[in-house]
Amino acid sequence: MVGPPGSGKTMLAKRMPTILPPLTAPESIATTRIYSALGQLPAGQPLLACRPFRSPHHTISDAGLVGGGSPPSPDEEKHCHGRA
Repeated sequence: MVGPPGSGKTMLAKRMPTILPPLTAPESIATTRIYSALGQLPAGQPLLACRPFRSPHHTISDAGLVGGGSPPSPDEEKHCHGRA
């Protein structure tokens, strides 16, 4: 997004998850499989019902975006607004 400071770019980006459509059943199953294989499936939640949305910080490096650490994972915030 391009524009002067204060024009609403960050506000719009932060609200993006609220306008995404809910997951369909096949998308929910596929997303759950990915999270399960990575060991990131939330406890007590056998099936993910909301669309994942990633929000890396604007100062993130290329290496940080790809991931690192042990186990490797990207440096980001994860959002889920619980719509089903």
